[in-house]
Amino acid sequence: MASLLKRMDFLLLILTACQIFLAKCEEPRLVISPPQSNLYAPAGKPFGLMCKGEAQDAEDGAFTNMEWINPRGEIIPEGTPGVKEYGLDSLKLSFVNPKADDSGSYKCTALYGNTKTLEVNTNLTFYDDIKFENCEAIQNLIVGKKGFISCRPVGNPQPSINWEKNKQRDSTPSKHSCRQLVPINKRKHIPKNPSPIVLTPPRIIELPEEFVAIQGEEYTITCGADGSEPLTYSWFDPQLRDLSAVEGFKVQAGLLTIYRVERNAGGEYKCKVSNPAGEDEAIFRLEVQVRPNIVQLENLTREENSIAELECKAEGVPRPVLSIRKDNSFQPLQDGQDERIVLEEVEEGEFSILRLRISSLKRSDDGLYFCKASNAAGDSEKAGHIEVQFKPDMNLTPTTTVKAWSANPANLSCVAEANPNATLTWKFQNELIDPSDERYKIYGGVSYGSLLVHTDKKTQFEIFGMYTCEAKNAIGDNSINIYLEEATEPGQVTQIVFDKVTSTTITFRLMGPGNTGGLPITHYIMKYRNANDPEQNSVLVEWAKDTPYILSDLKPRAKYHFSVAARNVVGDGPWKNADYIMPEETVPEPPTIITEQETISNFPDRFEVRWEVPNDNGEPITQFEVRYFKVERGINGWSQKDKAIERIIRSWESNPSYELVGLYPDTYYKIEIRATNKIGNSLPESVVIRTRAGEVNDGHTSMLDEPTVSLPVIIAIVLVALFVVLVILDITCFFRFHCGLLYLLRYRTCGRSSEKMQGVEEGRACVKEVSTANNGKIKSELRSPSSPDQLPPPDKLSNYEEKPKHEVDNLAFDKGNQRNGDDARPKYPYEDAPMLPMRG
Repeated sequence: MASLLKRMDFLLLILTACQIFLAKCEEPRLVISPPQSNLYAPAGKPFGLMCKGEAQDAEDGAFTNMEWINPRGEIIPEGTPGVKEYGLDSLKLSFVNPKADDSGSYKCTALYGNTKTLEVNTNLTFYDDIKFENCEAIQNLIVGKKGFISCRPVGNPQPSINWEKNKQRDSTPSKHSCRQLVPINKRKHIPKNPSPIVLTPPRIIELPEEFVAIQGEEYTITCGADGSEPLTYSWFDPQLRDLSAVEGFKVQAGLLTIYRVERNAGGEYKCKVSNPAGEDEAIFRLEVQVRPNIVQLENLTREENSIAELECKAEGVPRPVLSIRKDNSFQPLQDGQDERIVLEEVEEGEFSILRLRISSLKRSDDGLYFCKASNAAGDSEKAGHIEVQFKPDMNLTPTTTVKAWSANPANLSCVAEANPNATLTWKFQNELIDPSDERYKIYGGVSYGSLLVHTDKKTQFEIFGMYTCEAKNAIGDNSINIYLEEATEPGQVTQIVFDKVTSTTITFRLMGPGNTGGLPITHYIMKYRNANDPEQNSVLVEWAKDTPYILSDLKPRAKYHFSVAARNVVGDGPWKNADYIMPEETVPEPPTIITEQETISNFPDRFEVRWEVPNDNGEPITQFEVRYFKVERGINGWSQKDKAIERIIRSWESNPSYELVGLYPDTYYKIEIRATNKIGNSLPESVVIRTRAGEVNDGHTSMLDEPTVSLPVIIAIVLVALFVVLVILDITCFFRFHCGLLYLLRYRTCGRSSEKMQGVEEGRACVKEVSTANNGKIKSELRSPSSPDQLPPPDKLSNYEEKPKHEVDNLAFDKGNQRNGDDARPKYPYEDAPMLPMRG
């Protein structure tokens, strides 16, 4: 504010100076600056006037008693705001914060020469800047309805108003959005541009008339509406409560979420949507469904052959449907499916009831029964138990006959299935057993019991005979007899049958003893020996019962003595003896082909057949003969279609094999195999196979038909070839490079002269170039042949001629060789450091 006043003072001084200049030529007068007779200034902003006395040839101080008088005729005092003198002839009037009420005619007076009174007037108007009231930048109009745009300018003096739309003058502003131009005093125009927005009232377009919620669950309802934004949603329950402020509800725009639906939450709800253009509302009904709840299902205890009634009672909305199933069954019980079962459905208030009635109860009716209640809200299931009580049942007792022998104690077990549990007691020969009797030891006693009988007391007491286990509960009693019998060793084997005999093997068939000793036969024991050998040379063999009884590796034409005994857990029975003379050597047994009949090959042109080595019948097998040919199936079986191909196999491993090659695709072949020893050929063993369909090599010949070389032979050939290559390389190094294994052997055995070593590193260095030019100096470079590219050219080595000792051009080199005497030989590089020639 102070800086603005200073600037105004400066301007007033300039104006005053100009007026003084003009006043020299005029009569004495008072001049107001600014000089306008009507002045306008904005209210609230600083403003100032300067009153200056002017006269020609006037002396300083000619104008006295200068004063400013306000519109009310009052002298304005000195101060700020107020008046202030500037020099002897000027008086300033300043306003700091003028108001519109300060407007009016202001007068400046003065006395000239103390005799003449001077005055001057000016009209000063302070105006208020234009303000707009009730003129929002954004104003809403509703589509299809009459609307108004409001904009009221306020100012002093009162401004005039013009309306424009899109910069075009509009004579009907009430119907359009507009831009305002407000002229003030015909010089100042202030525009205002309200932007009307045409709004669409809201309309609910998505809200079904009915919703279904499930008790206890969270549920969300959607209310969709269109219309101009912003849209405000309100939700109300049947009690017309605003749900945005009710606990348990969440209102989020068009979504109403019920966190946990209560059973009594059903009824009419309201969705209300509003915006500045209007509002819309819709009512929907909320139906609450309640999952079924089974409130009654009792456990029952009934006796066998009585009646059981099981009642299932459930509630829910809508009313649930009930069914009953038995444990371990997924199908519900049906009325009439069993003449003993009756189902009855009834309704009692809000409850559904299903009654199950089972007559003539059986033990199989005991167990869990599941009642299931179902409605649109879900399912519920609960289990009830029907317990069937019955007297003891002894059918689960393991055995009614127990064998005992020697001093082994016998264990008699008794199982009484009963509900409630039964109490057990033991009797021997109908006499109650005293628990203190030393012959017995009793275990258990409730539904299951065991009686241990000490058989070592048989010489003192009678222990073998009938034992009785008695069981008793509240429903009834029952008993079972268990017989304790003495077991012995089995009797003698009835017969030894030589079922199948070859020159070296016998397959036996043994006829068991008529008396097994009361226990099953577990093994057969055989002793056999050459009839001419003593008893102690017998070989003992043990066979489990019902396994093949075979002896092998017997001698042809030898007489053998055989003894067989049966065995049970008690011991071995008496021996049964038989002799047999083995037949003489003969042809081998037929081979056993491993391949099954009509096997299909994996290839169209070859097949590998395998077989087992048969019994040689006393003479070693020398070879196998493989014979194969095409066959065709006919009415009478397989018939040969072309000439047979024969192959001889003289070497094999544990399971011989042979690969047939050059076969035709999708063709049947019959393969025959014979074993041969020095006596002759065995009977043939045959198999029919079929090749796979597909393409083969030209001429239907497999590459595998070519003679093959075994892996060891291939390795030997590779090693020999490698050795030959190494020998050739070593010979080349010997003659051309004077190095290598042969060169080393030659030196070790024959030695060499010092002349031959001149200019060469022993066994390693090679001469690159030798010349006698340049005054006889040797210009040779010696380097180790560490790589093939460092070896000297062969022509250089072949042209090199070593000079005798007395013809050496380089004396220094000659003397160097004489240091160790004429007889000294150069040292081998591996014995000492290599000797290098001295360079001239």
